[in-house]
Parts: sequence; C-alpha cells; structure tokens
Amino acid sequence: MITTLFRPLRIKIPFLVDIVYISDPEQIKKIEASGAVDRLHTYGTKSLPFWIKTFLSATRFCDYERDLWFLSLESDHSPEIAERRKRLETEIAKGYSPSDVQNIAALIKAKADDEKLAYAITQVVNRRFFGQDVPPQIARAAQHTLQRLGETILPWKYLRARASQKKIMAYCETALGGRAHLVDIGHNIGETVQTTSIALRLLSANLDKPVEEIFTRHALTTKVPRIATKSTRFDGLLLFPTVPGKTVLILQIEKAAAKSNDLRFTFGTGRSERACIFKDFFLDFMRDLQKTLREGTPSSPAHG
Repeated sequence: MITTLFRPLRIKIPFLVDIVYISDPEQIKKIEASGAVDRLHTYGTKSLPFWIKTFLSATRFCDYERDLWFLSLESDHSPEIAERRKRLETEIAKGYSPSDVQNIAALIKAKADDEKLAYAITQVVNRRFFGQDVPPQIARAAQHTLQRLGETILPWKYLRARASQKKIMAYCETALGGRAHLVDIGHNIGETVQTTSIALRLLSANLDKPVEEIFTRHALTTKVPRIATKSTRFDGLLLFPTVPGKTVLILQIEKAAAKSNDLRFTFGTGRSERACIFKDFFLDFMRDLQKTLREGTPSSPAHG
C-alpha cells in the first residue's frame, strides 16, 4: 500500500516494511517534538525490522556483530550520549592547521581526482583520533559501504559493503585501542570519504556564495531515520497510525533545509538539540578554504 495526497508518503507492505517519508520542515519539527518517535537504537538491534537491520549492517552507521551504533542513532534516553559527545568534542576542539587548508586548496587547484581529495580530507578530520594517518586501504574500503536503501538488493554491492564495513571496524578496534567508540570513529572515516569530499567540490564551484547558503541549499546529509515508539497519526498527519517498533520515519532533511533555508536542517532536524558535533569545525574549515581558493590569502589560525 502506498498512501500520499498532501500527506507524507507512506509505503507499507504487511509484515515486511512500513516507511514514512517526510520532507516538509514543519512536519519534521512536529514529529520530532511529538514524543512518539526516537532514534533507531531505542530498540534492541535484533528486534528492529529485518529490512533496516539488513541495510544498516552494511553501512557506516552500525556494527551488527558487536551491537554498536553511531552516536546519532542512539536513543535520546541513552546514558552514554553525554560522555560520547564530550569525547568527540574534545578531539574536534583540536581544530585544524593552516597547512591542512593549504593542502586541500592545492589539491583542488591541481584538479586532483576524487579519491585523492577524499583521502586528504579524511586525514584532516580523522588523524586526531588515531595519532596517525588512516591507511589508504581503509579509506578505499569506506567508499564501498552502502549509502542508499535500494543498494541492499544488489548482491555484489551488498556483499562488498559488508566486507568493507567489517574491515573498517577491525582497523578501528586495533588502532584505537579502546580510546574511542568504534562506530563513532568508523563512521567519521566513511563520512569524510563519501560526503565531505563532495562538499569540497560544491565549495570550489560556488566561491562567490556564503558557505552557509551553499550547504543549506545542498545539505550533505540527505535524510535521517526515526522509529515509532507510540501508536499515533500525529494529529491527522498520517492516514493510519504508526506501529511502535515497526514504523520507520525517514526525515528528508536535505529537502527541508533547502525549502526552509534553515541551517539547523543541514546539521540536524530543525532544532539545536543533538545537532552534528562537527558543525562549527566544518563551517570554519570551509570558510577558510573558500577564502584561500578565492583570494589566495593565508587561512586563519587553527581553531581550538
């Protein structure tokens, strides 16, 4: 069954999938504030819908074997959130150096290919966690973890993604030595390889526009999932009520950011709570890089 008509799109196949897609900014805010949804890991991994477990186990967001999840998918009620955020914030506060900016600018000006650019920005962001560069084979593996749900049905892509995810987690377990959460850092590697490199291309093609405008119109995170914890129609927003533990709501924050021109959708779901930890680091780095590319002037001192 597919239902729409001025409501969020809902795809429901009995006993298989129940997905609701929401892109309207005000509807997203309403759902987030409802108290009837939470992050996916509010439920035990094994109790989640089969399709979501299958997909996420081949992404940068989850380590199914170790039952570990990326911070942004942990429940709002998880007692681990504050400590994990604090550890990440401490590392991010170390900032970046002018030479980091200059190196990325030089690669862009030299028209370096996507793999070289992705590898370089991966070091800028992730070297701080390991005390050394992320090996090329790990960065290459991060290119192959799944990004789109539809890729799950392609056996060759899925099997390669699962193998890549396991390779990244094994590296993080060995190299981190317990200093940080495996999936938080493994996710960061995948994020820089798969999306931050795209951000660099966007920036270089829009040197005359404010950084905030660029990444509000082109948010890098396209969507985030929530799962129903109560049965509700959200005051008539849905034709049929959600099913706790079964209905997954996909908040299409990229579309919401572009429609609302609200940067809080670029780095979250339209509110400040639990916004992306890298927000300020990302914006500062992009401003300095834009200045270097546009004017050829030295970047500002390292932040932090």
